[in-house]
Amino acid sequence: MMQAKDLQSWLISSDGLASEFETLRAWSAGQSLGEDVITLTPQLSEFKPDWKRLLLAASFLAESGEIDEQEIALMTAQAAMLFGPNILIRDAGAVILSQLANNRSIDLAAQRNHIAPDLEGRLGICETLLATRRIIEATIVLNDARSISGNPFQTELWEKLRQARWASATAPTAAGKTYLVLNWLLSEFERRICELVIFLAPTRALVSEIENELLTLKKEFNVPNLRVGSIPLRDFADRSAPTIVVFTQERLHLFFNACEMAPKVDITVVDEVQKLGDGTRGVILQDAIERVISANGDGRFVFLSPHAENPSKLIEDAPENVETAIVPGGPPTVTQNLMLAKQIPYRPTEWTLSLTHADYQAEIGHFKLHDRPSGKGGNKRLSFIGLAFGRNDKGTLIYANEQSEAEKFAQQIYDALGNEDGGPLDEELEDLSNFCKTSIHNRFKLVHLVKRGVAFHYGNMPSLLRSEIERLFKTGKIRFLVCTSTLIEGVNLACRNIIVRGPRKGRGTRMEPQDFWNLAGRAGRWGADFYGNIVCIDTDDKNQWPYGIPRKSAYPIIRETDQVIDKADALLSYIARRVGLGVEGVDDKIEPVAAYLMAWHVRTGSIANSPSMRRKSQEFIGALDSAISGALECVELPEKIITAHPGISAVALQGLLNAFKAYKEIEELLPPPPESSDAVQGIKKVFERIDQHLYPAFHGDRAQWAFAYTTVDWMRGKSLGHMINGALRREQRRSGKEDADLPYASIIRDTMRLVEEIARFRAPKYLSAYVDVLRYEYSRRGIVEQFPDNLLFDLYLEFGVSTKTLLSLIGLGMSRMSAIELNEYLGRSELNEIDALSFLAERTWETFDLPAIVKRDIRNVLLRRLGTAK
Repeated sequence: MMQAKDLQSWLISSDGLASEFETLRAWSAGQSLGEDVITLTPQLSEFKPDWKRLLLAASFLAESGEIDEQEIALMTAQAAMLFGPNILIRDAGAVILSQLANNRSIDLAAQRNHIAPDLEGRLGICETLLATRRIIEATIVLNDARSISGNPFQTELWEKLRQARWASATAPTAAGKTYLVLNWLLSEFERRICELVIFLAPTRALVSEIENELLTLKKEFNVPNLRVGSIPLRDFADRSAPTIVVFTQERLHLFFNACEMAPKVDITVVDEVQKLGDGTRGVILQDAIERVISANGDGRFVFLSPHAENPSKLIEDAPENVETAIVPGGPPTVTQNLMLAKQIPYRPTEWTLSLTHADYQAEIGHFKLHDRPSGKGGNKRLSFIGLAFGRNDKGTLIYANEQSEAEKFAQQIYDALGNEDGGPLDEELEDLSNFCKTSIHNRFKLVHLVKRGVAFHYGNMPSLLRSEIERLFKTGKIRFLVCTSTLIEGVNLACRNIIVRGPRKGRGTRMEPQDFWNLAGRAGRWGADFYGNIVCIDTDDKNQWPYGIPRKSAYPIIRETDQVIDKADALLSYIARRVGLGVEGVDDKIEPVAAYLMAWHVRTGSIANSPSMRRKSQEFIGALDSAISGALECVELPEKIITAHPGISAVALQGLLNAFKAYKEIEELLPPPPESSDAVQGIKKVFERIDQHLYPAFHGDRAQWAFAYTTVDWMRGKSLGHMINGALRREQRRSGKEDADLPYASIIRDTMRLVEEIARFRAPKYLSAYVDVLRYEYSRRGIVEQFPDNLLFDLYLEFGVSTKTLLSLIGLGMSRMSAIELNEYLGRSELNEIDALSFLAERTWETFDLPAIVKRDIRNVLLRRLGTAK
């Protein structure tokens, strides 16, 4: 008798139904695009699926434990449900989806009238019982009042989260892991299991997204007085109320530094944990995680990653006798089509489209461009093909390698669209256009682009602008969105089509296969669509695709510290020579790891207990310990300062202290407060000293001036529009150019870049160290009482404000741009969050002349905080 596994293997083999499944895959991909996009090949246009045969096979494959076999069942079931010729075939497809626990796709099909409602009512008694049982098995009970239908990955993750104290879960972007973990956290609060939770996310954009999601979800749980915040204030550690804080790794260090004692943390969640290998920020992330672990040996830890090949690495450091769990990714929930677009020879407007899957490739059909894609390097092919796929659809994303390219491609699509309908402009698009004009600059390209439903999106944009673009893209009002590698950083933005040509991560930097497939994972979001299309252009061009289309592969989780420590001789030599190297000899790759190891040594007296050392030989640990001890002999700074500044070594901090000792008039070293009239000059001098004695972070005289202007303007709470105008005036004075000749686009981009890279990252990192070392020198001289207590540069720069009121408004969830616009009408600078929320609830701000997008932002804050926007 044939076993089920043998049958399943035969069904997908060349002797079985492999060729029929592949033809069905190509046919259904063409059907999903629609005849207004593509003309199918004669073979596919005449193809008539043998539905009974294919659906019977799919029903067997749905019971398989192999992901590739379940994926074939999913593809077949969705094709039947969407394109089947009658209600029986469509219902049969839905039943197979229920076998795959994919009830959200069934619900979506009913909402879009692909199947009739009440599927269970049309089934026979036996199948109804089976379907009901599958629904029950897929149901995750969140609390007494709420449950969700989970996919197999989610149901397993939920079970493991309830059991294990250390868990590592990995799954592709659309698997719903973060959403489930947020619900689990809130259920744990409802069960009174915890009081303080830290959620770590790698970017500010993701921090904001997670915080807003928590504020929305918490209404479904009975957790009175739950605090949700993202500002690293020590009050959050007092355990006076249930609290979830959402931080980047930098903010977590600020939080710990603000606390007199390391806080007791019940649960720590680390999202996008593969970022442990991300250079200096990877080291900072590792140090942040270990600070929590060191202070909370009995805490619970959850690590989330997008399709990692070695998720077990993340729980190697769990204490002995602690229950651990590894949850690998489950089967796919949407069908993703990887397509190749190739020009027909001698016909630049005519293209073929092929589907590639595993080692199989099949032509689907051909499509036409609206015009010849002439221009430098063939880049118009990207925008023109994006237009061909998205002209009559929603949700087309075009990937650009650089920000300037993103703006160019968006302009090309805008121009090609013309004024298509000539109708009135959508009100929300007009609001966005006006906001860009008044809050950024009237020559910012989005001012006109969004009027035709076209936009670009990159990481340096202000959060309010970026989130509004994302919102309008999700609703379909922005139809074309040109993005850079921001989408690889975990931003939760799905689309119908992704168009790519020679993808890179910035200028000339190769995109790794894992990043490519993380990007591709945005095509087709579970519960929002059935298909996602990734269209690759010119894949035969070795200049564009030197390694071909990346094969699907998982992220290898490799700590940055491990990569440096593995080069033992280089590390030992560097630390042994570190004291004599000075600033000029700093190695950008080794220095952050050396700083991490020195901090461990100072904290515990040895590096032996560092997680990075647990798998090294005793001989190597002894040699490294000895080298670090020698380097630290010259260091007199206390542990608190050394461990508070990850990425900056104790030797570098001591070098700055030695420079301070040489100054007789120590008050000349003080950084001026941002309100001071000489703040720019004073901060510029501080940057000079940092470059000379701590780390070459600010790159010479001209750059230091630009960085100082940006840093001071940011701390003063100036709007981005004011900062851009200031940069334009300085460029005009420098170059002597007329207004019309100024490079507006590049200056706007550069100002946004300087805000993110300098004002919000580099400046706070090194200014905070500068202030701590200077305060120590005041103490060493016995005059610490003369040191100002208002030099909170880390908070000023992280949030771009210097008053308590502005910080409170941002703490409530308002964007910086909205807080600054609103602050123009306020006369109090010391409002706490409770007073600020009370003011917003009074709704007098509705009478203020604020941009419509700012008012919407305030209403969203009230909705999340008070449950009402009215």
